[in-house]
Parts: sequence; structure tokens; C-alpha cells
Amino acid sequence: MSARGAVAVFGSSEPAEGDPLYEAARRVGGLLARAGYDVVTGGYGGVMEGASRGAVEGGGRSVGVTCSIFAARTPNAFLSAAHETDDLIARMAELVRRSDGFVVLHGKSGTLAELTLLWALHRAGSLGPRPVVLLGAAWRPFLHHLVKGNMIESAELAITRVADEPEEAVASIDTLLCAEGGRGE
Repeated sequence: MSARGAVAVFGSSEPAEGDPLYEAARRVGGLLARAGYDVVTGGYGGVMEGASRGAVEGGGRSVGVTCSIFAARTPNAFLSAAHETDDLIARMAELVRRSDGFVVLHGKSGTLAELTLLWALHRAGSLGPRPVVLLGAAWRPFLHHLVKGNMIESAELAITRVADEPEEAVASIDTLLCAEGGRGE
């Protein structure tokens, strides 16, 4: 692990190189690497590949946490290290264990499950003050509906930020981790 720690990047597995979401993940990975963080992802394609690629291109390290239930999938070519788990629950546990903060890009049900599990872990006292940064304008109305529907606690909102650009997301992660003195386990 790098001296600054590691940041997990979550998001859709669908975007390919050239897609704005892939390129945003690539920028996030590069910025995190240049800021001294390892980048942790689920290890496959889409946002995971973009972030891993950006980390390596930025001179950093990318760690993929893959899952044996995805035997038909190939881990992306930009991983510095890969760790395989037996199931999705173990995979998520490993992603959380390895990370000091989280950047979440647009995704579908898997990404939403990862995000809401982070909040649930925080609410249960198992996450500590690790920051969660949601990258992209689509997260603002989503959070608004959660607040309006009383579906999220103020403590989980306190560890969550929304960023419009990758630079803002990484700056938020860096500021929040420095303010907390690193991982608050």
C-alpha cells in the first residue's frame, strides 16, 4: 500500500475507452495516483478499467479485487495486483478493507449496492469516517430524494460529498482524509 493509503473507485462495468464515464474514471485514477494513493477497483472493465488504467498511467498502483463467480470475465490489463474472492460479499468486504476512501461514479444496481452498503457500514459503526465522494451531477437529485424521503441519516450525509469533476472528487478525498488523519477504524 502507498504511504497515503488507497481509494476505491466504484462504477459501471459497461463504458469502454472513449466513453465519457470511462475517461472520467481514468482521470480519477491518474489524479489519485499522482496524489500518492493506490487505486482499488473490482478489477474488471468499464469504470474499473478506466480507474486502473489512469492509476498506472499516473505512475501509481492499481489493485483489483475480482470474484470467482465471474470466471468468464477477464481482469483488466492495468492491474498491478489482483486478489480473487469467492463471492460478492467477500469481494465487497475486501474492497472496503483495502480502502481509506471511496469515489463512486455513475452505475447501475451493483454500484448502488456498493454505495448503500458503505452507508450501512458507516451507520453500524464499521466504516469509520472514511469519505465517500459521488462523482457526477446525477448524484445530486438522487441524494435529494433520499433526504426528502428520510432514507438516509445525517451522519452518512456528513461523510458524503458530490463532485462535478474528477479533480474536485480527488481534492475532496484528499481534504477529507487529511482532516481525519487517515482511516478512522
